Amino acid sequence: MLVTRFIFTLVNSKWKLFCFISAFLFKGNAVHAQYFQFSQYNFTSQRVNPATLGTSRYASFDVDYRNQKTGGDFNLSSNFISVAYPILNQSTGRPWSGIGLTMMDDRSGGIYKTQEIAASYAINIRLSRFQTLSLAAKGLYQTKRISLDGFYTGSQFIPERGFDNLEGNGESFQQFTSNYTTISTGLYWQETDRKENIIRHWGISIFDFNRPDNSFLGNTGQLASTLVVDGGFRVYHKKELSIFPEVLFTGSASNHVLNLGTRFQREIKSAPNKTVAHVDVLTKYVIGRSGIIGVQLHRENFSFGLSYDFPVIHINTGNLGALEIGLQFRKLVLTRARIKAQAKRKDDKLKRKTSKTITPQRLTKITPTNTSKQIVTTIPEIEILKKDTILLQKDASAGKITHEPLLVEKITLHFQFEFNSVDLDTETEIFLEQLSVTLGENEKLKVNITGHTDNIGSEKFNERLSLKRAEAVRTFLIRKGINPERLKADGKGMSNQVYDNETEENRARNRRVEMMVYVDY
Repeated sequence: MLVTRFIFTLVNSKWKLFCFISAFLFKGNAVHAQYFQFSQYNFTSQRVNPATLGTSRYASFDVDYRNQKTGGDFNLSSNFISVAYPILNQSTGRPWSGIGLTMMDDRSGGIYKTQEIAASYAINIRLSRFQTLSLAAKGLYQTKRISLDGFYTGSQFIPERGFDNLEGNGESFQQFTSNYTTISTGLYWQETDRKENIIRHWGISIFDFNRPDNSFLGNTGQLASTLVVDGGFRVYHKKELSIFPEVLFTGSASNHVLNLGTRFQREIKSAPNKTVAHVDVLTKYVIGRSGIIGVQLHRENFSFGLSYDFPVIHINTGNLGALEIGLQFRKLVLTRARIKAQAKRKDDKLKRKTSKTITPQRLTKITPTNTSKQIVTTIPEIEILKKDTILLQKDASAGKITHEPLLVEKITLHFQFEFNSVDLDTETEIFLEQLSVTLGENEKLKVNITGHTDNIGSEKFNERLSLKRAEAVRTFLIRKGINPERLKADGKGMSNQVYDNETEENRARNRRVEMMVYVDY
């Protein structure tokens, strides 16, 4: 009887009934609740797959706002906020897990409102240097509320007089609520390049797999689980332009939404020690529903995106157009050792500024003479991004020398070589790029490059490995235009251990390359 009166009251106002149904359907055309995805889902990645947590060394704060028009002459407003923080391995500096927190507020015309808060945790399994597999769990608490203010008078209907505000009918339909807790999980795989740019990624997640009761009227009604599959890969990369096809599938009960699109990425010039900034153009199509166009700007610590949904092929009363704005702030998370190294570099830089004279290190005998050729070399200051290094000195003069070589600087670089690895990390490549500029401006400078290993493995094996590491540095400088005759590579294996090999941290320090920058003629 209660439900019959409720329906009767709504039917007396067809327009309001339409609004109610549109609000309940939220973003669809059929009478089924569904898991909603934002158009710029890179700003709401935890809603797509919680396993994306911890795949980056950056902590992030995301905000996404969406305003959608409907055929009910009112808008659907959605707000999403998320925080993600990686947990780093103190030895390698790479994230091994991550934690996240999200909040969402979704409302329509003052009738339907959904609010939720969720916490997620992900753990990473490094398959190789550039491939990571992540597994995550997510817990979410959600409350839904339907307010019938304006639908229902609460007054007694008197024939030939209408509704009498002084006469109540003894029934109340003011508000319906539903509160429940859900559990979700996700699996995510990605491959990156040397600069940690994603080349390809795939993920699968299941939301609400515990199927909680979400009924409004007290009857048992389980919430259907939702399957989300997403992926993308780089099909084209040349100079500053890259093209990424992407797919996002969301399926729940009888609702299936397929989002296909392509992201066009254009790199922007930036400082050598900064992540390359880029502009993305988004073109997507939600099958049978709408098209999406957008543009995003991504810099080292900031991203901004703007997109618009529009009907395609036929009019969708649930979505007559939607404006979406995304914003993200990022901060690089550092290990304790890296923080100490940065503080030490600042102190060293301050000391160099306050010192009046700088004397370059000399390992060979120098005999001043008035008749010898004078070579004066100025070396621009270079900031080395690793700890336990010696900075190249600014405005260092070699002075008058004989034909014997003059050592300008000795540099010890700890490249965080993995076991049995000769790959250079991103920060090392940044430093070598700066060094190549110095060498290009000072053609009298030459470099001796010597590789070293820890004590794991045979002596012969480590000699070969250390030589390969030195050759990796030499090859990189040659690619930057330095004459190969100015670069010599050698490997000492494990014959020169600077630290004991009792801990993994000390073994990582022994896996190093030493560079002797000198002047010879």
